[in-house]
Amino acid sequence: MLQKLVSVIVVNYDGYKTIRDCITSIIRSNHVDEILLIDNCSKDESLALIEECDDNRLSIIRLNSNVGLCRARNLGAAKARGRYLAFVDQDTKVHRNWLEEPVALLKMYKEIGAVQCVNLSSRNPDIISHGGVGLDGLLWKGFPRSILHHRRSYWHVLYPIGAGFVIRRDAWETVRGFDPDFFIGNDDVDLGIRLWLAGYEVACTPKAIVYHEDASGELRSGKDTSRIFAFYGVKNLLSLWTKNMSGRELLRHVLPFSPMIPFMALFESGPWGIVAIVSFLRDLPMVYKKRVDIQSSRKISDQKIMRALQSILPSKGVAREFTLALNFLRKTMLSIRRQTY
Repeated sequence: MLQKLVSVIVVNYDGYKTIRDCITSIIRSNHVDEILLIDNCSKDESLALIEECDDNRLSIIRLNSNVGLCRARNLGAAKARGRYLAFVDQDTKVHRNWLEEPVALLKMYKEIGAVQCVNLSSRNPDIISHGGVGLDGLLWKGFPRSILHHRRSYWHVLYPIGAGFVIRRDAWETVRGFDPDFFIGNDDVDLGIRLWLAGYEVACTPKAIVYHEDASGELRSGKDTSRIFAFYGVKNLLSLWTKNMSGRELLRHVLPFSPMIPFMALFESGPWGIVAIVSFLRDLPMVYKKRVDIQSSRKISDQKIMRALQSILPSKGVAREFTLALNFLRKTMLSIRRQTY
């Protein structure tokens, strides 16, 4: 069977409000050879909207249960025939030429394993919704779009944002895709770190544009969905540190803050944060097996990506929550004074 060049993979779950615009934008864009939509057992009418799209490149894979974003993406990649795999979130719209520069970079530089697109705000396209976390620690978020005109062809980032990126097939197979146990949340961060440790670089190019709102409330709304994000937001972060960081850096950057982690989890995710910690500890033997595999084949030290890693380490969370607590205390004291006087 003839191998295609680019396969685009989209996972849909109850995406009635956004999925048709997403798929239509992909169909109208250039360099797309194959589109695979994996429906994660949606309960709304979103799948009917996609069935109306008439394009022979589009294939729909219907799952009988919600297996999570990561497993669904992995299933799509297993079915795809492309040399390059492009991933797009269900609430993303792509620019017509979004694939041109990522594919060109992947062809030109064999050391680059994945290329991330710049996310522009779908509400205000003049603002960068997310352009990644640079290896210098700079978070490309909230800047005016005009800043992209002064940037080089690409810069290195810690991970490719799941809203829109392209990965070469050999890099995907080397790291075995997304961690299927992550379900959703921090899955792209984990993928990016594992790509770096396996010897691949992750890049972001200003010439590839998708339109997306970072951490969209649409996906996290609803009682059940918010619980899922709260739970996996904590559990996956713990797994990410344990699997990917060297023993030395774990001792320096995670272990000293371990007594604070339950309080951080409770502050960030409520009771589901504590449930997530218990679940992580229960699954620790399985996580450790993954760690052995990753650490035994790593090609670089943590130091190369440490400045970018700082953004997701416990020290960052402690500082953020300490600041929030001080602000809350200050506002409370001001309120008491007003009532007193």
